[in-house]
Amino acid sequence: MKLIPGILLAAGSSERFGSEKLLTPLPSGETILERALKIHLLSRISPLIVVVSPNLGTIIKTHTSVLSCSKIQMKKTADRWYSFSSQWGRGRMAINEDFREGMSSSIKKGMSCLKNGEKENGILISLADLPLLTSETINLFINTFLKERTGILVPVFNGTTGHPFIYDNNVFKDDISTIKGDVGLRSLIEKYPKLVKKIPWHDDSVTWDIDTPQDLERL
Repeated sequence: MKLIPGILLAAGSSERFGSEKLLTPLPSGETILERALKIHLLSRISPLIVVVSPNLGTIIKTHTSVLSCSKIQMKKTADRWYSFSSQWGRGRMAINEDFREGMSSSIKKGMSCLKNGEKENGILISLADLPLLTSETINLFINTFLKERTGILVPVFNGTTGHPFIYDNNVFKDDISTIKGDVGLRSLIEKYPKLVKKIPWHDDSVTWDIDTPQDLERL
């Protein structure tokens, strides 16, 4: 069974939420970040790179109890990331000091934590604040990507592009190094429409994220 690496983007500033959004409990009792770690670590992603802001990284490193469900154990590895183990699996945590430059800076930071041999089967990009996303959905997209070997695979719900993205790094390596701002990989979709495989999706689990306390109340 082939696996692909994944970069979980968790370095947002949470300005619209008013507090550290990803440490907020969901109705299930687990925090938004705990659930994101669980569903991605239990999928066909390996390794998982979690990119966090300096503030969130400090909280996790000094107060691991905030991730009580995941029993995080941190270990510094070289200068690029911290390795961690949890009840769902192992991963790497990278702190993005340039997080205010937008999503593109977190993608680049995550890429820097992948070894050359880990990039051959495609790379998945996902968001930590998608509370309805499941491991089964992630696996379906990975299976489709590996079977069809498209340039970029992306889910679409009601005309809106969602996450996770999966892309072929061999095709877009040079483009990834030049992306800027908060657009992520959407600029590649616009630039290379013939290389994009859009997966029509049946619900908003791939698009509905939590930005405000009101969004959380809707759950």
